[in-house]
Amino acid sequence: MIMRKFIISGIIALAVFLFLPVFTSVEAKNKKDADDPASATETEELTEVEQATDLSEPEVVEEPAEPHLNHEKKTVYLDKRFTLKLKNADGKVKWSSSDESIATVEDGIVTGKNVGTAEITAKCNKIKYTCTVKVKAPELNYTSKRVRLGNSFQLEMKGTEVISYTSAKKKIASVNKEGLVTANKAGKTEITVTCENGESYVCEVEVYKNILDIEDPEFSDLAPTTKMTFEELVGDNGIYDELEAMPEAGTYRLIVDLYHKVVMAYTKDENGKYTKPVRYMLCGVGASNTPTPTGTFKMENYRLRYEIFNGTNCYGQYWSILKGRIYFHSILYTSFNAKDYTETSYDNLGKAVSHGCIRLTVPDARWIYYNVAPGTEVEVRKGSANDKETAAIRKQLVLPKRPSKRPNLVKGEIPDTDNWTIDEVPHEEEFIQGSQNGGEAAG
Repeated sequence: MIMRKFIISGIIALAVFLFLPVFTSVEAKNKKDADDPASATETEELTEVEQATDLSEPEVVEEPAEPHLNHEKKTVYLDKRFTLKLKNADGKVKWSSSDESIATVEDGIVTGKNVGTAEITAKCNKIKYTCTVKVKAPELNYTSKRVRLGNSFQLEMKGTEVISYTSAKKKIASVNKEGLVTANKAGKTEITVTCENGESYVCEVEVYKNILDIEDPEFSDLAPTTKMTFEELVGDNGIYDELEAMPEAGTYRLIVDLYHKVVMAYTKDENGKYTKPVRYMLCGVGASNTPTPTGTFKMENYRLRYEIFNGTNCYGQYWSILKGRIYFHSILYTSFNAKDYTETSYDNLGKAVSHGCIRLTVPDARWIYYNVAPGTEVEVRKGSANDKETAAIRKQLVLPKRPSKRPNLVKGEIPDTDNWTIDEVPHEEEFIQGSQNGGEAAG
């Protein structure tokens, strides 16, 4: 027992003897590091290396902004003014005009004197800065205007203040003190705008009852959608009355050009030929793997006002069957509410993307729905790049861009600026609803 205690004590003493130098050595080194200047320098060098690899953004010192004019180009009306400023200028500025008969400048205030163009120069520290100034005469937004009976349009004067608006024939078109012109009766008249600059400006107004009454229609008369708002092109007017009667089948003839993506409606001329244009429409047609069939067809007797495509969550307005599964119809929606239009179906008007159907704006689909009777002849042609006449029509069929923010499209509160009304459509043939013999719509 005594021997065992002796052995254990000896082992402990040996361990203390062996490890004590190590602990003493570490402690001594730590003390040396604290007192030794060389060791401190080594630590500072390490800190400098760490700072050199610091990934934080360096401080940016902004250069002083260069002198520049607040306008490089500017349009001003006769006798009107605007102010030019040479920003960040460090010194006296000297102003001059290349033609003082067109525009003058004094202390940066530019005044339009006569119609034309002049260069306004600001000189500072021997450096010149210029602004191109275009001087325009006051102008009325319309010098001539066709308007459908019952519709209105707004006159606006730019470049001078209005004193009064007057109509030569109020029974044809009247105008209020704000310049709103209302078409009251078919005929022609003039609206005179008297201004504070001592000048008077005239807008010639033609009021028509029916687009066919116009002897020399302008392009916008034949393509009214080009002057419509986005809301009117995609909205829902809230009218769901069933079709009762339509114009007779021979009233119009339609041509669908697949190359140019346009639908053209014609009526008969004095020789009984379909050469008189009635309406031009931008359309979407079948994609390459689901093409719109070509040929000459007769419109069939099946119409749908606002319906869903079978087996999908897509809807369309104003369906008019051409043949089988092929329809004329509006752009697409994801619900029975026009505010849920699909953006791509509007953007793709003028492109070959459909499943074979002919997609249109709502006003154009509505026009076919009410005016193009069953039995009407429709030619669907491939079209050609060499067809300059149709190419010219297509070039002018430009619709407003889709707004980035969805408008609040309230059913029944959509603008109506089209050149016809449902009440004006002749009831020459009774419409009898048929069936969709071809099955589901192609879309």
